[in-house]
Amino acid sequence: MTNLETQNKHLHSALERFISERKLPRGYVKTAQMWFIPLANKLIQHQNSAGRPIVVGINGCQGSGKSTLSALLITFLNDIFNVPTIGFSIDDFYLSKQSRNSLSKTINPLLATRGVPGTHDISLLETVLKTLVEGKPANIPVFDKSTDDLKPVNEWINITQANKIIILEGWCVGLDSQHPSELTEHVNELEAIEDVSCEWRQYVNDVLSVDYKRVFSSIDYLIMFQAPSFDHVYAWRCEQEHKLIASIKSRSILKAGVAQSKPATVDSDISNTMNDQEILRFVQFYQRLTQHALTSMPAKCDSLFILDANRSIEQCR
Repeated sequence: MTNLETQNKHLHSALERFISERKLPRGYVKTAQMWFIPLANKLIQHQNSAGRPIVVGINGCQGSGKSTLSALLITFLNDIFNVPTIGFSIDDFYLSKQSRNSLSKTINPLLATRGVPGTHDISLLETVLKTLVEGKPANIPVFDKSTDDLKPVNEWINITQANKIIILEGWCVGLDSQHPSELTEHVNELEAIEDVSCEWRQYVNDVLSVDYKRVFSSIDYLIMFQAPSFDHVYAWRCEQEHKLIASIKSRSILKAGVAQSKPATVDSDISNTMNDQEILRFVQFYQRLTQHALTSMPAKCDSLFILDANRSIEQCR
């Protein structure tokens, strides 16, 4: 058996394990073989050409598949191609609930809700990226969305080995700010009623144009999943939440070890999830910049995956 045949065998086995562990549809095998394995090879070539560790950014709206792609690339690059790779989400760099509450009192009430630029510890993210590129140890924070707060520092992820590829994924990764003239018209009910003065969207745009732009400028290779429209984001986000609720119920049943789970446990866990109406309000925080990303980012991406309504890749360019 040749080295290539051996590598392909290992790659197929790793892909099968990945799909099984993450309960992905069988069709993901074809998707990975057609689009993502070639992408992994591109990243290796890019890193070899750079001759230094590179930062890879993955942008995509909620539910587009960016987190799954990040995990797949980390698995393949480390286990199959022997290229040391680390990855994490910009979501883990959200400010603590206390810090966001402070922002909501001093700048604008809407900043209490995590999501938009200005609600991340962007200075910490910049430091972590710089440290990892230099091959030094770093602590990566962990954000617990079930409590809407950072986990204690002793539960953060300690990275000790040097990595050649550092992956940063997130819905606003790599995004530029809007022109000031674009801020005047509201894009949804949230802005029309709760941001009449444009104070919130102006603050978000300001930090995006300075602090976030500086951090995103360190990205060497930018990948994007482009949804058909923002309307699909709401549908995909609802689907995610429904799966989460079903998973909570299933876990509770297993824990109880009986046919029916303990209602109190299920109710407690599900209380941290959102119904469809709550999701509709939540995604409005992301709407302006998601729509901006869908139109402005494709031209600047190194790899653009264009999705259909079912989140299948129609083409890559």
